[in-house]
Amino acid sequence: MPLLKNTSLKHSLIARTLFVFGLAYYLLIQSQSISANETIIRAAVAEEFKGGLQSHYLKYIANQLDMDIRITTMPFARRILEVQKGNLDIIVGLDYSQQRTKELIFIYPAYEKLSFRFFALNSRSNDIKNYEDLIGKIIGVIRGAQYYVGFEQDKSLKKYNLKSLNNGINMLLHGRIDLLIHYEESTLAMLTALNVADRISKTYYQPKHSNEHYIAISKKSPLVNKQQQLKVIIEKGIKQQDFIQMRLKHYHNEAFPE
Repeated sequence: MPLLKNTSLKHSLIARTLFVFGLAYYLLIQSQSISANETIIRAAVAEEFKGGLQSHYLKYIANQLDMDIRITTMPFARRILEVQKGNLDIIVGLDYSQQRTKELIFIYPAYEKLSFRFFALNSRSNDIKNYEDLIGKIIGVIRGAQYYVGFEQDKSLKKYNLKSLNNGINMLLHGRIDLLIHYEESTLAMLTALNVADRISKTYYQPKHSNEHYIAISKKSPLVNKQQQLKVIIEKGIKQQDFIQMRLKHYHNEAFPE
């Protein structure tokens, strides 16, 4: 009987020891997983812009934070939803709205302010004197880009989807479209890079609308603890013109791909 009791006690001790080691191992794995999630920023961009400016901006921010980043692709509406859920940490290129501040944390100030402009061949730039003159014209729009509400919702206008800004400028030069609408800052940079700034110019009529783009983070993200650091990064990037330089470099590289 004493031998049986000793054997039973040994088995009990072994079982407890294995349980403790198993629990410790599980907690270690969990802590490593949490740690990994805290050091890898999860983000997404539109499929058609996966090598675009937003990807550059996201990588810039991750680099400034000294963190790794994983960028996937998904439509804009889903990106917003996934950031709200906490499945993504951050989103860039976001317009401010009071409703969105209830669901996301905006990082101030806006990292860029851009103005939409219509462009035409020099010989036709004065033909567009008011909004009504846009009717009947073929207007090139970048596929996947978001414009101001009035223009987006106007079904009376003929809009032609373009692959890229470079594609739009070439279409305009060859008379395939009548007008091109895009951000002034990007378009002027591309016209200069392509050496055609003397052939294309802004139309007489221009929308007064401009866009301020913000970075926003999920309320469920570890980045919540880095809000002040993100604010400093944005302020520094604006002061040093980092965002402008990234924009100019991007469109120069698009004009002259390696």
